[in-house]
Amino acid sequence: MKPVKILHCADFHFDTPFRELSGTVAEKRKEDLRETFGRVVNLARQERVDIMLLCGDLFDNQMVSRMTIDYLISKLREIPEVRVFISPGNHDPYNENSYYQLVQWPENIHIFKNTLEKVEIQELNTCVYGRGFIRPHQQDSLLKGFSVDDSTKLNIMTLHGDVVQPGQCSDYNPITPEEIKESRLDYLALGHRHSYTNIAKMDDTSWAYCGCPEGRAFDELGDKGILLGELRKGSCNVVFKSISKRKYFELKIDISSCKTYEEIGVSTLEKASVLEPGKNLFKVILQGEIPEDFMLNTSVIKEKLEDQFYFLKVEDETTTRVDSELLANDFTLRGVFVKKMLEQIRQTQDQADRRKAELALKYGLRILEQGEAGIE
Repeated sequence: MKPVKILHCADFHFDTPFRELSGTVAEKRKEDLRETFGRVVNLARQERVDIMLLCGDLFDNQMVSRMTIDYLISKLREIPEVRVFISPGNHDPYNENSYYQLVQWPENIHIFKNTLEKVEIQELNTCVYGRGFIRPHQQDSLLKGFSVDDSTKLNIMTLHGDVVQPGQCSDYNPITPEEIKESRLDYLALGHRHSYTNIAKMDDTSWAYCGCPEGRAFDELGDKGILLGELRKGSCNVVFKSISKRKYFELKIDISSCKTYEEIGVSTLEKASVLEPGKNLFKVILQGEIPEDFMLNTSVIKEKLEDQFYFLKVEDETTTRVDSELLANDFTLRGVFVKKMLEQIRQTQDQADRRKAELALKYGLRILEQGEAGIE
């Protein structure tokens, strides 16, 4: 049988508000999402893809701009030869108010609703199955009890959902490995999780999350992309392809040896330089011990560096270095406070509570010595 070439993508979340970013950068990121979709469509055309699978959360919410809708329609019209299948997810469920129903989509687009559907593509000897969310939560499995009609054909399904272990619950279509196995599908294309998983297998069924094609926050770090490749009966040759325009990075910088803001800036740039700081988005977390008289202000560091970064966020996780010899003979209010806080830090086992105590020591010392905590 001739191989079927697929492109598996999901979780674009168009018109995400990007609240963590400034207004201008947020709008640029919205356009980045549109541009990335354009690259995906171009890739589908260049690679002569037969089937494109969009596995939910195409839209982030119901507040979608006319520009985004027009762009999507225009790009999809560029690939009339590609059969495109969409299974709505929890962020963009299929209902009377959804854009899936209100917009006139090109003829090559098929949008699955809540009832299980099968589309047979005779020239490819392939069946594509799918179901979609009709509300933001789906607590029962949309795959439960399903098995393909004809195992001699190549059988593909597109779903938005959450693969869980038996007995686990989820509000987002909880699918068990056993249900994947019993489906007898050749390939199950999944959306919902924003990180790529390796191609997994349950008996003869291959399945995977492609992840999101563009990170949207600092909990979606590194490479993002799509899955592309060929399916045959009994064979899955599908690989991950990075497609994102920009990436999110989190850098932890130990500034224990730094005495000035200039030195902190140099250390930060040295670590960020190989990751294209002018193109990507960075959260820099400052760590290590600093002298108690160093009133670290993250705004100063950000101002020194931000013209060399596309986007920069700086967080302070440093602790205060206390001179134990001076402390031993310090019977002032300051000395009593520091001794008590150090003792509490030593005795605290819980990491979160320990961090709170470290912050109390840091900011308490600043107030005692400089009259302000320096909290931004």
